Amino acid sequence: MTAACPACSGVAPIAAQAGSTATTNVILSLPTIHCAACIGRVERALLAMPGVRSARVNLSLKRVSIASEASTEALVNRLAREGFEAHPLNLSALSESGDVKGYALLMRLAVAGFGMMNVMLLSVAVWSGAADATRDLFHLISAMIALPVIAYSGQPFFQNAWSA
Repeated sequence: MTAACPACSGVAPIAAQAGSTATTNVILSLPTIHCAACIGRVERALLAMPGVRSARVNLSLKRVSIASEASTEALVNRLAREGFEAHPLNLSALSESGDVKGYALLMRLAVAGFGMMNVMLLSVAVWSGAADATRDLFHLISAMIALPVIAYSGQPFFQNAWSA
């Protein structure tokens, strides 16, 4: 079977080796990888092990997905010999815990965006040449919107600054 892409044809021999049904999918966290050379070393080291059918590293998540008949401990030990710290991941536990901190930051970003758009809308009158009293009124309304937005959205920054 020939593939249209050279990268796909490079993967074909690995897929053709699939013959056993005892293959398990293991996901390991690799906190110390940082470049393409690390990806190549990890994938080559794992693919050189007997029983490993595929190994794909995701650099942005710092994880490797492995289809293997080898034990998780053997995979971790092999990566340790190559100089990479590896930890097994339980994806179901990660998805159940939820990302409370990330959600809170996302909400703060949404409130900041909402406030910014309203202040920009009120600024159109000032840009179009509003006179003294009107300009001051729009500045006051903008400040009434901006101050609570800054107080809420800036809390993580303020807390870190206070603790520092």
